[in-house]
Amino acid sequence: MEAICADKIYGPNSRIHSGFVIYKNGFITDITEEEPDCQIHDFSGFSVIPGLIDIHIHGISGNDTMDAAPEALQEISISLARHGVTSFLPTTLTHDFEKIKAPVSEIGRQIGKTAGAEILGSYVEGPYLASEHRGAHPVNYMREISMEEIDELIKASQNTIKILALAPEKEMALKVIPYLKSLGILVSLGHTNADYETANLAIDSGASISVHTFNGMRGFTHRDPGCLGAFLTNEHIFCELIADLEHVHPAGIQLLHKAKGADEILLISDSMAAADLPDGKYKLGSLTVRVKDGIARTMETGSLAGSTANLMSCLRNTKEVLGLPLESILPMATINQAKLLGVDHEIGTIEIGKKLNAAVIDDAFNVIATFVNGKVAFMEEKIN
Repeated sequence: MEAICADKIYGPNSRIHSGFVIYKNGFITDITEEEPDCQIHDFSGFSVIPGLIDIHIHGISGNDTMDAAPEALQEISISLARHGVTSFLPTTLTHDFEKIKAPVSEIGRQIGKTAGAEILGSYVEGPYLASEHRGAHPVNYMREISMEEIDELIKASQNTIKILALAPEKEMALKVIPYLKSLGILVSLGHTNADYETANLAIDSGASISVHTFNGMRGFTHRDPGCLGAFLTNEHIFCELIADLEHVHPAGIQLLHKAKGADEILLISDSMAAADLPDGKYKLGSLTVRVKDGIARTMETGSLAGSTANLMSCLRNTKEVLGLPLESILPMATINQAKLLGVDHEIGTIEIGKKLNAAVIDDAFNVIATFVNGKVAFMEEKIN
């Protein structure tokens, strides 16, 4: 048995405790003000929050999901732990089919084997997207939906694909959405030029996520609300948000919060290999990306190419933009993702009976330590 001592422990339903989180064999057994008779990790002066869950991340620290290599996934895992992320979905990019099958296959093999943040499954973004809002996805690899390809991907992943993105205007979209839902795979809608009606039909068919809302999609006007209008007004869809303050203006973050509330927003990093690294040239899948002043853009079109942010910085930005207390915005990076993926019985909150997946932070959102399944995945050197 071990315990964490902290000034603030952020529990479920906006409850804040002080004292000790006691855990054994990786699971929380008690949260108490009474000092326990066991080894104590003293983080007096700091806060303990649930470990962040990044469901949409392409890479970090020079590593890319599309590398399809165990060492790349391992390094991504370790890097994420430094930012308080305890679970993630490595995310693919539009490419040749075999180049997509390779990483989802490797992701399936690496689940349970990482030293930092744990892999929950994969997120397949592309190739079933629309060229009008391509973003950083190469148009030459985009294609129509193939049930046979999807079945092959699922098999290659050892049934570990958690989310698959598509453009709802694709010919087979409304048929494949309920099929994927029946298999327990969530469907996200993005890189799309769909109109309001088509987007709502896709949501009615079972799609449940808007991919990096505002980006890579048909915009809103008062006479043509487009798919964005559907995402903002339909209560049956969660909205991803990249809160790096480059992809979405602060007013857009405020608008999304007013429309959806904290319980229907999914903060994501959408980070790529250049995250945590200096400006320069990098690869994102098959594309060459230039990073200048921390902003990643494709060399070909100048489109934003993912972010160089991390989920903790996005959480901090969201708090500053909305002017809300931390406990009010934590669900956007923790329990919302856990509920969506059906793992909220194990992770997403600091709660008795759940895994000790937690981050220790200071008031400036600097990560002091990260615990994954009760083990130290990251510890600031000066704390050791």
